[in-house]
Amino acid sequence: MSDYKDEIIDHYKNPRNFGEMDSPDMTLTEANASCGDMIRIYVRMKGDEIADIKWQGVGCAISTAAASILSEKAKGMKKKDLENLGEEGIVEMLGGEINPGRMNCVTLAYRGLLKLLSEK
Repeated sequence: MSDYKDEIIDHYKNPRNFGEMDSPDMTLTEANASCGDMIRIYVRMKGDEIADIKWQGVGCAISTAAASILSEKAKGMKKKDLENLGEEGIVEMLGGEINPGRMNCVTLAYRGLLKLLSEK
């Protein structure tokens, strides 16, 4: 993992907003079939904004770091803000250079969060 950026390693070792949420408004479990990464997302809404987000999961360093970074950024966002962020925005938050074969890992939490907000 020495080629990973320090921020990815930090978020992997010390994931932010990790854990279960009491009384979430919505939950969703999303899995990456190709590698076995799995995430469960808990969201509490205030109107159409994400008031709080927590997550639990098992995955590689990149999917864990991406979930951690996204969970920090998503607070206060609306679904449209997340859509505007796009997968490119997630890649940028991770430092901008991701092997194309790892995109499913990078976007697992993002895809799950969008799906969750679409069900609202």
